[in-house]
Formats: sequence, C-alpha cells, structure tokens
Amino acid sequence: MMGRYIIKLNDYYLEWSTVSDSPTTWGMSLDEFKGYIQSKYGSDGMIDLPARLDRVEATGTSAFHQTIEDVISYNRAGHKEACLSRAELINWYCDKKMTPQGQPDDE
Repeated sequence: MMGRYIIKLNDYYLEWSTVSDSPTTWGMSLDEFKGYIQSKYGSDGMIDLPARLDRVEATGTSAFHQTIEDVISYNRAGHKEACLSRAELINWYCDKKMTPQGQPDDE
C-alpha cells in the first residue's frame, strides 16, 4: 500500500494515490471500503486498517501529519491533470463515480 492513503470526503471513503495525486477508487461507504481493502490487500491490509481509519476520522486522511486539505490541495484528478476542488472531487468520484478525464476541453 505504499503511496496510498485513505481519505474521507463527506461520508465517502476513497483510496488516494500519492503518485498520481488522485483517487484510485470511487467513493464508498465504510462497509464497502472495508470490503475493498479485504479483497485488494487481504489480511495484511486489514491489520493496519483500524489505526488508519482512526487517523481518517480525526483528520480526513490516513496520512501522518497531514489534513484532508493538505492531501487534496494539489490534486491532479481533473481533466488533463487539472486540480479539482473538494466539491468537484465529491461530485465526480463519489456522486457520479466517473472521472472528468473525458470532458471536452475548455479551450
């Protein structure tokens, strides 16, 4: 799980890549997210999950010494790696469950 944080946007949990600075999953309920971690990482992923989720509930992210704002401030989750606002991240990755990558250019 190197380079991957858990973030929470409203009531949605997502896995976040520090490599692409964007979500690697759609927003999920907590139960769905736990199932995802179990399926993707097995028992090893579940061992650290309670401590990671404690940080998420406290700061919005499982990252040490960062807040959710720190993590998403310089994201590249938009079309052509544009930075999305928190509301846009929720709209695309949680509500619509699709990326804005295929949107027409605003050129």
